[in-house]
Amino acid sequence: MKSEITYRAFSAEDEHRVVALWNSCLPRDEISLASFRRKVVLDPNFDPDGCPVALADGSIVGFLLAIRRRYPYFDVGLEAGKGWITVFFVQEGFQRQGIGTALLKRGESFLRSHGVTEISVSDYTPNYIVPGVDLDGGAAGHMFLQSLDYRGELKVYGMGRPLIDVTIPPAIQEIRQRLEAAGFSISLYAPSHAVLLLEFLREHYPGDLFRVALDRLTENPECDEILVALKDGEIVGFSHFLDERFGPFGIHPAFGGRGLGPLLYYATVEQMRKKGKHNLWLAWTTGHAKDFYHRLGLQVSRRHLIMRKTI
Repeated sequence: MKSEITYRAFSAEDEHRVVALWNSCLPRDEISLASFRRKVVLDPNFDPDGCPVALADGSIVGFLLAIRRRYPYFDVGLEAGKGWITVFFVQEGFQRQGIGTALLKRGESFLRSHGVTEISVSDYTPNYIVPGVDLDGGAAGHMFLQSLDYRGELKVYGMGRPLIDVTIPPAIQEIRQRLEAAGFSISLYAPSHAVLLLEFLREHYPGDLFRVALDRLTENPECDEILVALKDGEIVGFSHFLDERFGPFGIHPAFGGRGLGPLLYYATVEQMRKKGKHNLWLAWTTGHAKDFYHRLGLQVSRRHLIMRKTI
């Protein structure tokens, strides 16, 4: 006998069952209970009404998370009209019964009721789960969203490489000498850089890059996992790593194409190795940045597609 499917908003007592189902349905993107609490429930934009669960005979068999900004995100503000669906899944054995569609429609209805006109799956920050639809491990999800009028907008790549075999090309030393003669330098972050760094990021990389730096420096004002590029005492570039995860990374737009990016990258690699890191990986890059990292020896490890729909 076919189970009756019911739907309701997520509640706190669901968390253990949702995490267990998540890890069963999304083995390439498993999550711990602590990470689920931090990235989902404790996100200031979380709203239970945007987080429907599907139940069959009292057991949770489906989950979806829809987000709109309830609070401004630093200088990007509320991003009025934008909404995100960051994760959804249905238990195997209950798929192809309309549950995914019903969850998605509930998420869309929630977002529409709060003035959202464009939904992304999913370039939400700060607590994105994955940066889009998994093209290698989630082809069915891609086709499902296409059938409901979501369109592919941007390919996102995860990349990485081992650090043990990185050698600094001779050309980098030549670039270093040329840039130093022109007033550029690369430095490990020092507390005296704090104001300049945050103002640089606020102006050129508002939102998530600013947030990452602020969070790390609040946690450790002498963080030695941030490097800066300087020109005549002004910050013109920023690099960051956390454990073996590289990024974010950014260069002042006016100083691109001079070799400053590769110079800052290799300086960061040297600092990672000094701290005992054996690998370097990044979860999210696109377009020309992907080509930049490929030239530096990184290989694509994952592919995602950000999809969008106007409602």
